[in-house]
Amino acid sequence: MWQRFGWRTVHAVSSVWVLILIWQAIIWIFAPPVWLFPDPTTVWKRFLELWHLKALQPHIWTTGTEVVIGYAVGIGFGMLSGYAISQARMLEKLLTPYLVAANSVPLVAFAPLLILWFGNGMRTKIIVTALIVYFPMTVSTITGFHQQSPWHRRLLESLHASKWQRFLIIELPSAIPGLLAGMKIGAPLAVVGAVVGEFLGTGEGLGHLILEANGLLDTPQLFVAIIILALMGICFYLATLGLEKLLTGPWNHRRRNQ
Repeated sequence: MWQRFGWRTVHAVSSVWVLILIWQAIIWIFAPPVWLFPDPTTVWKRFLELWHLKALQPHIWTTGTEVVIGYAVGIGFGMLSGYAISQARMLEKLLTPYLVAANSVPLVAFAPLLILWFGNGMRTKIIVTALIVYFPMTVSTITGFHQQSPWHRRLLESLHASKWQRFLIIELPSAIPGLLAGMKIGAPLAVVGAVVGEFLGTGEGLGHLILEANGLLDTPQLFVAIIILALMGICFYLATLGLEKLLTGPWNHRRRNQ
């Protein structure tokens, strides 16, 4: 296991260095001005400058808080409503078109309403993050709970199993792949939702840092914020992969030993 982890780490570090070399090669070949496309060294120096001035940490903390809380709220409500919809075919046929329609409209279009209803604080950003995670999680939950075997369901019904027993024995285990798929989709979307919420007009967060850098043509700062957001999304996605291995590892181990 540790050998596999070591090789994956080597591959990840190697891919990062390749990306940096390609980035630097573009600078050498085209020599663009710093305000248009800065080189990696300039971006690194700008990161250190912002870090030492403590101008970066509060924004990272704000965006991270919005992502974590919004992701948890979106996943929780998505699971609850998805399970409820999956248990009633009529409800699913009735609500699915509305879910698709709501997911088709960019959340920025709801910005004036969200600000009017909830103000311009962190609560609005958390709501935006939760909404952008909620829709794919709901659809994945509905799909997951439809994966149960009819034969197993009829078997438990013949044994007069209770609803709770059917949920624990059949419904939940069969739905876990769908639930995990929704969580993996929602992980990077949570970062997107937090930044979109900060674009609505706030004085905190990495989204505000991007707007500030754009207004001042401080492209190195813009790159710093984008790279941190990318790393944040990767970390959240890797966390969901770890949860997937934790939940499905014993099952996969038993299946390999059969």
